[in-house]
Amino acid sequence: MQGRYRSTQSLLSELGISAPEDIRIEAIAQYCRASVRYKSLEGCEARIIGYGDRAIISVNNSSQRERQRFSIAHELGHWMCDQGSIAFSCAPKVFATEWATNNPERRANRYAADLLLPEPVFRPLAKGREITFATVRDLASKFQTSLIATTIRLVETGWLPSMVVCNERGRRRWFFRYPDVRLWPLDQPGLGTIAYDLLRGADQVETPTAVCADGWIDHPDARRYEVQEDSFKFPIPNGPDLVLSLLWWKNEQQLLDLDEDEES
Repeated sequence: MQGRYRSTQSLLSELGISAPEDIRIEAIAQYCRASVRYKSLEGCEARIIGYGDRAIISVNNSSQRERQRFSIAHELGHWMCDQGSIAFSCAPKVFATEWATNNPERRANRYAADLLLPEPVFRPLAKGREITFATVRDLASKFQTSLIATTIRLVETGWLPSMVVCNERGRRRWFFRYPDVRLWPLDQPGLGTIAYDLLRGADQVETPTAVCADGWIDHPDARRYEVQEDSFKFPIPNGPDLVLSLLWWKNEQQLLDLDEDEES
């Protein structure tokens, strides 16, 4: 792409970023000729107005720091990826739901995640950790990032077979999986899963639980296996709650059996 576009990898390299504390998002934005302003915003978390080679990113001054950082990186993604004069105003739901469909919001979300959670920095800190929301919260604290972005990064660059599934109103909104996991999640969580209960108003379960894989996985033999499930409700202002679910194959036998079936 011509013009101002820079990949996150080239930006991080140019700025010599090698640790979470090096990722000073306001300074990175300024380097990309986008000035950050904090102000009171109604109905959105951030917006960007750009023309020519300059832009102004306005950020909600009452939001939590993690949300502010992701909002800046998201708008910077628009600035880097969308050519010409731009104007975007991004509501809170965008940062939670636009991860799968190929559109400008999804591209901006991915740009933000790659910038704030760069794989070469993230992977060594995640290695050896259990795939749980306790791990996610600890890593999110180190990187000052949102729980959703950190969860996706943990699954995609982690060292254990896992999957994250987002359900909205009982139906799957999006999912991401570890590269070696070739199984697909069901369109909605089944009876016996934590997510099924949470979507119907049950109290939050604080610890991961072993559940039958047929409540999650679209495979005829799923009932023979277990997955570790960690789920929680993710509130969306002025919208339905999402339920995020981390699935982890503590016993990898299902994945090994699948490989054997394909070979035979």
